[in-house]
Amino acid sequence: MKHARLRVSEDGRVRIIIPETFSQDEIIALLKKKQRWIDKHLKFFKGMSKINLQRNQILLYGNRYSYFYDLTYEHKVIVDHEHNTIRAKRNLLDKTIQQQWLTDVAKKYLANRTEELAGKLNFNYNRLYLRNQRTKWGNCSKEKNISLNWRLIKAPMFVIDYLIVHELLHTVIMNHTHKFWTMLKSYYPDYKDAIIWLDKYGNSL
Repeated sequence: MKHARLRVSEDGRVRIIIPETFSQDEIIALLKKKQRWIDKHLKFFKGMSKINLQRNQILLYGNRYSYFYDLTYEHKVIVDHEHNTIRAKRNLLDKTIQQQWLTDVAKKYLANRTEELAGKLNFNYNRLYLRNQRTKWGNCSKEKNISLNWRLIKAPMFVIDYLIVHELLHTVIMNHTHKFWTMLKSYYPDYKDAIIWLDKYGNSL
């Protein structure tokens, strides 16, 4: 390792990874030099909030749904949006099974919603991919292929719409220029509310 690296975690811990040749004075000097950067990231993580779930709850579309084991539904999952309940024989409280189910829900919903918004706003894209990433919510390639994180299915629908419109706009403007944000506001006036929600609760998805 030739260079030192700093990392700030969500729990407020600051880690420094250094070469063996680094002296104590060099470490102190580095921390002083990067103090503003460290404070900025600590402030950001402090502003984040956790969406707490009860043991039998599942996060879907930004809402807490209560899961009930039900032998009646052996081959399907029944989601009641009016009462925020989910019934199924399969154990959706198991993390692996729950992720697979949420991924399937995301695949269908995100594909339909992307196609719907693209048609409504007159955007053309090539293909849609579902990704499994911890921090990146979406991406658009120069070939106009859009990638979305399956975890977005846990976010409110207005946040999902923002991310889809954001990536659709990248089929026309690849960079985050002033023109990009101006056009985004014209297509999705409340985009800042979605960004605020993601900054605050994105760690819960």
